[in-house]
Amino acid sequence: MSGSARKIVGWGLIGAAIVFVALAVAAVWLARPASLKARALDHLSRSLHLDVTLDSFSVTLLPRPSVSGTSLEFRIPNRPDLPPFIHVDRIAVVCSFVGLFTRHLDRVELDGMKIVVPAGGDKSDLPHLHTDGQGGSARVVVDRLDAHNAELTLLRHKASDTPLVFKIHALEVDGVSFGREMRFAASLTNPIPEGEIDTRGTFGPWPGSEVWALPITGTYTLTSAKLGTIKGIGGELTSTGRYSGHLTEISVTGTTETPDFSLDLGGQPVPLSTTFRAVVDASNGTTRLDEVDATLLHSSLVAEGLIANLPGPGNHKVDLKVTIDEGRIEDLLQLVLDSPKPVLTGDVTLKTTLSLPPGPARVRDRLSLVGQFGLDSAHFTDAQVQAKLAELSRRSQGKDEDEVMGRVLTSLSGSVELERGLVMFRRLSFHVPGAKVDLTGTYRLADQALDLEGTLTMQATVSQAVGGFKSIFLKPFDHIFKKNGAGAVVPITIGGTPSQPKFGVKMK
Repeated sequence: MSGSARKIVGWGLIGAAIVFVALAVAAVWLARPASLKARALDHLSRSLHLDVTLDSFSVTLLPRPSVSGTSLEFRIPNRPDLPPFIHVDRIAVVCSFVGLFTRHLDRVELDGMKIVVPAGGDKSDLPHLHTDGQGGSARVVVDRLDAHNAELTLLRHKASDTPLVFKIHALEVDGVSFGREMRFAASLTNPIPEGEIDTRGTFGPWPGSEVWALPITGTYTLTSAKLGTIKGIGGELTSTGRYSGHLTEISVTGTTETPDFSLDLGGQPVPLSTTFRAVVDASNGTTRLDEVDATLLHSSLVAEGLIANLPGPGNHKVDLKVTIDEGRIEDLLQLVLDSPKPVLTGDVTLKTTLSLPPGPARVRDRLSLVGQFGLDSAHFTDAQVQAKLAELSRRSQGKDEDEVMGRVLTSLSGSVELERGLVMFRRLSFHVPGAKVDLTGTYRLADQALDLEGTLTMQATVSQAVGGFKSIFLKPFDHIFKKNGAGAVVPITIGGTPSQPKFGVKMK
């Protein structure tokens, strides 16, 4: 190599060294905590449309660049009445030298993160907010974000109403960006009913300062949900499904399984499974059940209605419409009666509205119900009760005692109301072959006491129903009881309990 060539190479190396030193000095200068902090906060504020503050801030360059800080807060502009949207006790950032200046970070770890979502504004703005992408470019700014032991609080429209609080055990977000969807996975505790949720999905793009409208979609698994956290209900529920919407209003579709569902009505636990569509409005705590297809033991039912969150911890009001087209009465009675075998079996139909307000009393004393029911092919399992019905049917048809009676099936229908533990039958019709019973009266859930009165309409006359030698003395009175073409219409009473009813004639 000639001397001139060596000089050129030498000067080139010196020039490169000078450039490298200059870049290193610039990097160190630009990486000063004050400078880096100001640029980071300005970038976050402009990208998120939020006011951003940070207390302490430190930078370490070796062995690789890292940044840490304390008390990071994001606030909604011009809303000093609201708590910070996000507060982080401590933030730690790991990146490369290039990433310090290109705003591309390898990993961010957050400790003590609290997210408080305001109730939000007009839901009609949602289509615009969901597609606006006003949070900035879709460039990835953080490869991976991890948060542990965080907390999500959803505020209500009424400041006096208790907010909904979720404990987030772990949150992972991949490809953090402000202008596109971001993938996440989280594990958290559902407050009511209390249970554990594992979920993954996407959220974004960032909606600007209207943080309540952040789009979110995903799948979930809810396990070990203790229904006992809702007073009057028991059992442990599992559920899987999908959801979509925004932070304060989410549509959910899914399934549930509760092998030991129970109500505080004095009965026994029964298996309950459902498929449902619902909308959860976190701004007022209401869950709207658009459709619930449920199976209780062997009975199918359809329900719709509202579960409203009222002021005070654990206060929920349930208002439902329930329809049963193909059910079994023994399945429903198992929720009410604690007996080793069902008192009654048969096909049941039911159409009712029910309301269950919160309160310290048992479900049977709080539940209100109005509806109509029908019961076909009913059979009492108690042999004595069934024998009495067979005797009633035989006498009502005027048959002799030695005539063989087949299995007597019963049908019932009527209107029913339930209030403060008292069942009121307005129009109760009871049928067996040869006889019809029309009743009104009450049934108390607490002690299962019947208090009914009405009329027994028989195909046979009074003398035919009594039969034997005594019928001779009753024939002159047959005309007294004949009415509307029936052989006899007799005023009666029914007392006792469903398992041991007591029949009597009401004498005037």
